[in-house]
Amino acid sequence: MNYRRFTTQDREPVYQLFRESLWDFMTAGGLVEADDVNEVDASFERQRDFYQHLEQTAYEDWIAEDDRGVIVGWARSVERAGHLQLTHFFVAPSTQGQGVGRALLDRAFAPGGDGQRSVLATTNPSALSLYLRYGVSFRSLGFCMYGAPRNTSADLYPGIERAEAGRKTLEEISRIEARVLGYERPVDLEFLLQRQPVYLLRRQGRVTGYAFGSNDHDCGPAAALDPADLPLLLQAIEASALAAGRDELTLTVPAVAHHAVDWLLAGGYRIDPFYEVLLARQPTLQLDRYLLTECSFIW
Repeated sequence: MNYRRFTTQDREPVYQLFRESLWDFMTAGGLVEADDVNEVDASFERQRDFYQHLEQTAYEDWIAEDDRGVIVGWARSVERAGHLQLTHFFVAPSTQGQGVGRALLDRAFAPGGDGQRSVLATTNPSALSLYLRYGVSFRSLGFCMYGAPRNTSADLYPGIERAEAGRKTLEEISRIEARVLGYERPVDLEFLLQRQPVYLLRRQGRVTGYAFGSNDHDCGPAAALDPADLPLLLQAIEASALAAGRDELTLTVPAVAHHAVDWLLAGGYRIDPFYEVLLARQPTLQLDRYLLTECSFIW
């Protein structure tokens, strides 16, 4: 097996591997039907700019090739202010159990250090058993909740405002994330500010929450200093989804964020059988007051 660093020529092949590996897991678990179509090309086009952003800001990015030069494994991590996050880790089903995954994680998510580290994982038992050897432990489940956005407007809710995508907004959001997540990631926030509307929540003149609204296929993240304010931020996300012409909204919600879960269930949202396991080394992620990105391989 040959291990090498990712190059731009690998962009579409590794995405193909990701989709095929994920599809295999979902088929085995009965999460998709045998005659469902794995729309790799359409999915890649929707997420191309997101993947390029992670590619350009990656900390480690490694490929495994077999002796024919075929890509059979991929692991990518990002590092933000001392927080190391494994964003992608996939091994071809035909190659699993041969030590490829361990070798990739040793390169992209090497053990050691004393900073925060985290993974948003599927429920694949083999992958989970590997992750737990790399200094992370269980923090919550992530529910994929979907439903129809209701006819609401962020303008109707006192304290919610549409913000400009500028330096001041970036600083306000970073301040909230430092308290909720325990670290700052301006490079990711700047990327999100260029592609999605953003809303701020004010209490007594102070910004206490934010939400990245919806474009035509993405939404989130969102966070509030008071977890009881998450429903207000969800209403802003719904309003932006309606403005973008979406008839269905998908949100990744930590199971411990019960204010958000209760509000969504009361509004007719349903929990998809595909869910994630949220793993981290340190208990600094206050997941009871946080919503993930819709494409939930990063916080």
